[in-house]
Amino acid sequence: MTTFQCRTCGRALTRALTERPLPHPDVDAEWHRPDADPTDAQGHTDGPIVRMAPGAFAVDPQPCGPPYVLDEPSGLLVESGPRGTLVLHPDDGTGLEPHPDPAMRRGSCCGMDGEWGPNLACACGAVVATVYADCYQVQELRLQPAAVTRHD
Repeated sequence: MTTFQCRTCGRALTRALTERPLPHPDVDAEWHRPDADPTDAQGHTDGPIVRMAPGAFAVDPQPCGPPYVLDEPSGLLVESGPRGTLVLHPDDGTGLEPHPDPAMRRGSCCGMDGEWGPNLACACGAVVATVYADCYQVQELRLQPAAVTRHD
């Protein structure tokens, strides 16, 4: 079992977790999909798609989050944030508080969206994670690799 702690103060940021591969949206049926709930008139549901099952985490080798850079071949903006973010079920984080800067808590109708970068901090004030919790996106919590320490 693995836990993650704040690199600044040593406070526990997760419960005990088991590592597994990061589910791929196009080919992996291992995504945690809560039982489908009916949608309202706007298409919202109480049971969104969640990338990781409770109690599991994965390491994402791809860049995640801002800054966004131009991908010349496609002409699209792509994420160029840190590689190696730790992907968890949103409920597996402990002791996390909203970012002290209200501008970083940006979101839409159902929750913070993480588009501007890490939006959660440890109780000590260190910015340590991003929660993606709005209804238009996959639900997940990502710990910033440089802000945490891993304990196996």
